[in-house]
Amino acid sequence: MSGAFHSQIWYRVRALKPALKPGLQISLHNYLGRKWFVLRDPVGGTVHRFTAEAYAIIGAMDGKASLGDIWQAALDRLGPQAPSQDEVLNLMIQMYQADLVLVDIVPLAEELVERMGRKRARKRGRFFRNPMSVPVPLGNPDRLLDALAPLVRGRAGLVWLALWVLVVGAAAVVLPAAWQGVTGGAVREILALENLALIAVVYPVVKLLHELAHGLAVKRHGGECHEIGVMFLVFFPVPYIDASSSAAFPDKWARALVGAAGILAEVAMAAAALLVWQAAEPGLLRDLAFNTMLISGFSTLVVNGNPLLKFDGYYVLSDLIEIPNLATRSSKWWGDLVRRRLLSAPDPDARPTTGFEARVFAVYAPAAFVYRLVVMVGIALVVIDRYFVVGLLLAGWSVMQGLVIPTGKALKPLFTDQRLMERHGRAGGIAAVAALVLGLVLFALPLPLRATLDGVVWLPDQAALRTGTAGFVEALPVPSGTPVSPGTPVAWLRNDDLQAERAAQAARLAEAELQGRVATVRERSAIRIAAETEAEARRRLADLDRRIAALTLVAGVGGRLSISDADDQMGRFLDQGTLLGHVLPAQAETVRAVAPQHLAQLLQDRLNAAELFVIGGGSGPARVTRIAPSATRTLPARSLSRAAGGPIATDPTDPDGLVALDPFFELELRLPDALQDPSFGSRVRVKLDFGSEPVGYRLGRALRRAFLRHFGNV
Repeated sequence: MSGAFHSQIWYRVRALKPALKPGLQISLHNYLGRKWFVLRDPVGGTVHRFTAEAYAIIGAMDGKASLGDIWQAALDRLGPQAPSQDEVLNLMIQMYQADLVLVDIVPLAEELVERMGRKRARKRGRFFRNPMSVPVPLGNPDRLLDALAPLVRGRAGLVWLALWVLVVGAAAVVLPAAWQGVTGGAVREILALENLALIAVVYPVVKLLHELAHGLAVKRHGGECHEIGVMFLVFFPVPYIDASSSAAFPDKWARALVGAAGILAEVAMAAAALLVWQAAEPGLLRDLAFNTMLISGFSTLVVNGNPLLKFDGYYVLSDLIEIPNLATRSSKWWGDLVRRRLLSAPDPDARPTTGFEARVFAVYAPAAFVYRLVVMVGIALVVIDRYFVVGLLLAGWSVMQGLVIPTGKALKPLFTDQRLMERHGRAGGIAAVAALVLGLVLFALPLPLRATLDGVVWLPDQAALRTGTAGFVEALPVPSGTPVSPGTPVAWLRNDDLQAERAAQAARLAEAELQGRVATVRERSAIRIAAETEAEARRRLADLDRRIAALTLVAGVGGRLSISDADDQMGRFLDQGTLLGHVLPAQAETVRAVAPQHLAQLLQDRLNAAELFVIGGGSGPARVTRIAPSATRTLPARSLSRAAGGPIATDPTDPDGLVALDPFFELELRLPDALQDPSFGSRVRVKLDFGSEPVGYRLGRALRRAFLRHFGNV
């Protein structure tokens, strides 16, 4: 311990006879091989941790011994390891402010009022720092949990474990087959008002069971829960339960189980919902199961179960690795590192750390900072795509909470710590250099600018065999699989109605010709009318001849004829435009890819090179031969849709699954000759090279695109 061993004001407090507050729960914990004493205040719901040396002072506070005698006894017993008088004073101040100790001097009324004011100020400060997370206590659930506790104690807990393994194991078997359908929903579908109404119903139920699992885990190990309520998280009601009594459990596995109980409950709910979703028919039940999977799975993997955020996963990790206050201590470790290395002003009160703790702190703090910011801004950007104003407010609040406030806390000691104020010049220089480096990284450091698209190996438009006229299939003169040359007849159709109409039109033409010859001996106006009637009859007859000629399908390109179910096609009636089959050329030449709309300008101005990657068929450079002049929403192939395993979200109301939710550009590329010949219709990846560009310009372009899109200019 640090600090002067003797204090100049010790004489003023040595006669005090402090006593621990009645009702405190004290337990002994082991953290990384070192003993710590944990004091829990059931009334205030707070938990405090002290070293064995500090507890040598705290444990002797019985209201009878003076503080001077307590310190002297600790000095005799601990020797050099005993706390100094200054440290005992700081300990008394901390315990007094935390309402853990009583003294034989009644505090002045002004001091009591001041302490109450500080508490109210701290409460208001927590609200304004996080106005989207407001707890509202509703009652005491302890009696209800006592009634349910037999369901989880003893061997009953093993039964729940077996059921959990059974349900989650069954879901793990089903998940690979169901993955495409589960992940096929677009963000717009999830954020639709109808689906948000279902989420509003499912979410509180899922979270209530989550909190109930925490409470039962506490009861299983003999703890208490005296508060249940609702927390308005982003103005949405979410149940919560106070399980802080678990912090006093001596066994770290018991503490970790309490923290993990909610995660395990949500995993089980997600697994059960997957089984229901897989078995149910489309409808309300299936939609409820999907939203249960969405809430439980997303919150577990991304938020609640992730130790980089201060939720259940964080406390589980802290207990398992035996490093309490992991986030706070990691931040302080980095702050002390900066003070020592950059400002040459180490903190004399910094707690010594082990090598293991230092390695954990070095990784955890930056990883948690980046992850927290990415998650918060990512969620805001997803929301902004559907509800612009709400998403914009969330994004601003996320940046404030994740970047501005932490930066302010980090810089605050430079203006409040007397030991650092004299180093303002050095700190300012370091800050200027850091700002310069950040500016150079954002706006001067060129980084490769790439984009990866999805595409399909494309057949020539002439390769499709589509009926030009409706009719019955009368003959298929060329067997499927036979090589054909351009112009070879591959199917004959019959349309008796069309033939009869042609005969009638031929008769009308003959009549018109006769009227024309008769009109030559009459007035000039009759000659003109007869000529127009004859021309119209000839035009209609030519159109019928064209339609009759289209009853014969011919190969538009050379290649191998491919007609699916050729034997079943005989006698079948085909509407005009029906696809009968294809003529597959000997070698593929073209790839058609889809590009997001925001890449249009880059495709026009900055495209340097393109490379194709064929799944299972190698890769090679490619040349862009055409870029569509305007955007479209119709996919060139269904294999590019998310429902078929592709990346493009499609309109769920489209029966063909070809109408995309967002517009895109099409571009065609020529397959390199050296590339192994892929099959037509197979998916490929296209990697586009746009040169280099600093990150700052990309962020600015993305922000501008978001504003323009939502204000209707894109």
